Parts: sequence; C-alpha cells; structure tokens
Amino acid sequence: MKNIFERLALMLLSLTLFAACQEDEGTDPGNDSTPVASVYEYAAGDGYNADNDCRFRVATNSATQEVYYLAQLDEEKKAMKMTDQQYADYVVEKGTKIDVKAASDADVYVKDLHGLYDITVVAVNGNTKTQQSFQFAGLDYKPYGQGTWTSSFFGDAWKVDVEYSAVGNRYRIKSLYEDGYGFSFSPNGSNVAVYPNGAIETGYVHRTYGMVSITDQGSTYDAASKTFTFNFKFTVSAGSFGTTPETLTLDK
Repeated sequence: MKNIFERLALMLLSLTLFAACQEDEGTDPGNDSTPVASVYEYAAGDGYNADNDCRFRVATNSATQEVYYLAQLDEEKKAMKMTDQQYADYVVEKGTKIDVKAASDADVYVKDLHGLYDITVVAVNGNTKTQQSFQFAGLDYKPYGQGTWTSSFFGDAWKVDVEYSAVGNRYRIKSLYEDGYGFSFSPNGSNVAVYPNGAIETGYVHRTYGMVSITDQGSTYDAASKTFTFNFKFTVSAGSFGTTPETLTLDK
C-alpha cells in the first residue's frame, strides 16, 4: 500500500512539473519559443494631433526576429474576411516593418488617420507569426451646419459654424470667441464631454489680465431643443471671473 501511494505521489509531481514547464514556455525572455510583440497605446504627445495621430509601443520577446504593422480601416479589414493566419501574412506582405530587435521595444507613430482603424502588429520567427490588434478612432470632421452661440460672459449672441465627426460622435467649433480658437464636444445622453480637458484658451485677450481661458464645469444637452449648455469658468492668470452658462443651439 505504501508503494502505491509513493508511485501516485511521483506521478502527481511529474504532472505538476510538466504543467509548470508548459506554462513557463514563452514567458521566460531567455527561453521563448514563440515570437510575441506586446502592444501598448499612448497619447501621441506634443507636436502631434491627438484627434488623428496615433502612438503605440511594441515590446518584443527573445524569439521575435521581425515585426510588422498595418493600419487599415475597420470596414475594409472586415470586408476581406480573412482568417487570423491569412491576415498575419497580409500584414507582413503589405505592412511596414518596425525597426526593433528581439527582447527590446520601440515607439511607432501613425499620422493622419481619419475614421475607425484597426492597427495590427505581427511578430515573426520563421514561419511562425503571432499578432495583436487595437483600434484607433481618428476623428473625421465634416461641415454640419450653423448654430447660435449665446454668451452670458460677453452679453452677446452670434452665428457659428459647426463641424461633426461620426467617428467619436464629436462636434467642433473651430472659431468661437476669436478666429482659430475653439473646442470640441461630445454628447452622451444629457451629459456633454468637452475637449481638450482643462483650460482652453479663448483667443480673447483682456487689456489688463491677458489671455482669457475657459474650463468646463459640467455641461448638458437638451435633444428636444438641440441646445448645448456649457457651464464655463472664465479665468486669467490673476484668477477667475466665475462660472457662467454659454449656450449653443443648432439650426437643424
């Protein structure tokens, strides 16, 4: 009976060690057998257009010999109806090779993306390929129409040109208080998100305090009247003028 228990214990130990080896394979940088390129997304950063420029980092394991990427519109990729293996081969054939070594990393910038893109990264070792994909929504603004902007801060109202991107459900006013100074916004039910986050320069320069900026304090949307109410805090370097409601009513 004792011998039976000893044999069973040895069998369980062998199975445990085998499973551990199987799990560890491909995770130890010195003993990887399958090429892997892990992908990490980051903000594009200064000098880039956050609406349409994408930055990602590729980190390879020791088995990776080459890495390729391809940015393709989501609808175009789906229409191809390829298997994962077929698409990996396609990326290697049609994509861009990334200058990165094994067990290393590199940052990649893809600029001027308009629409919903699938970005696929393929790691290669001989005939073995693995892939990772992520999506980037490149805003694609088109003329939407006009609206009436009513400013409590300035005590006036005027017409503004409004653009709209179906990707991201985002509206934009390129010139609001002054030419070339505007912002974008996205409704979600009755709530509204304002971009960019934080203080936004209006272009209006106060003769005493300098540039006036706005910061969103929580904005809303009324679908029935097509009216956005922006609760903006108006500030200068010396302090704040307080929070006042500014409204945009779309013409259509």
